[in-house]
Amino acid sequence: MAYPDLSFLSVVRKRTRSIVVRSLLLLVAIVFFAQGVNGYFYPELSGAERIANVLLCLKITVIVAVPFVIYVVLLQARADLAAEYFRLLSRTDALTGLLNRRAFVDLHTAVDVDESDQAINSRALLVIDLDHFKQVNDRFGHDAGDAILIQLADLFRVNLRPEDAVARMGGEEFAVALSRGTEHEALQVAQRLRHAVERNVFLYDRQEIRLTVSIGLVRYEGGEYFETALRQADLLTYKSKKDGRNRISCGEGQFDLPTAA
Repeated sequence: MAYPDLSFLSVVRKRTRSIVVRSLLLLVAIVFFAQGVNGYFYPELSGAERIANVLLCLKITVIVAVPFVIYVVLLQARADLAAEYFRLLSRTDALTGLLNRRAFVDLHTAVDVDESDQAINSRALLVIDLDHFKQVNDRFGHDAGDAILIQLADLFRVNLRPEDAVARMGGEEFAVALSRGTEHEALQVAQRLRHAVERNVFLYDRQEIRLTVSIGLVRYEGGEYFETALRQADLLTYKSKKDGRNRISCGEGQFDLPTAA
């Protein structure tokens, strides 16, 4: 999940089963109630008369109840959809549409990774910070900065798998959690993102703007270790900046391959 899907249809799909089940339950409840009332007022009927009376009551109940059920369920569905939509909004960065920091941390703190999975795959975490972004804001204005952050988010989406998660942590800092892959693959992803930003031409008001990123890369085991890994990756990002920017710094002893500048 690179970013939340806030479309109306995605929200509807999440609630469709609940809406259908509640509609049927409400209709069944009304029918049983109507039949109970009917039996109370016509206890003397039996045989064919009883069957005819039950069928007539059922027909009238359905004719009357269906519009009522539809109306009630639509009201509830509207409330549910609004609640779901605002829940998604609360977990989304308003500018880029990526996960926000809270959602990103909650999502991965709750993940448990079993030992067999750890033996095969290595989860990796990247913290990415734009280099000299303040200069862009100072020279072109904050609207230009916002436009670049939106373009950068789109660039990350294109270069990541759907199952990977990317978030805007605040300002010009982003984070990427790779769901699976070897150490070599994690380093390849980090390099791919760095090269993609370096080669990309960001546009604002017919101005071409070139930027680079500094990246911190660590392995993590999921669950309670995630926030520790996030702090480590953040420190490595500052190391990349201190060492000259536009480079990747890896967790010590975690990656056998040398870090390319």
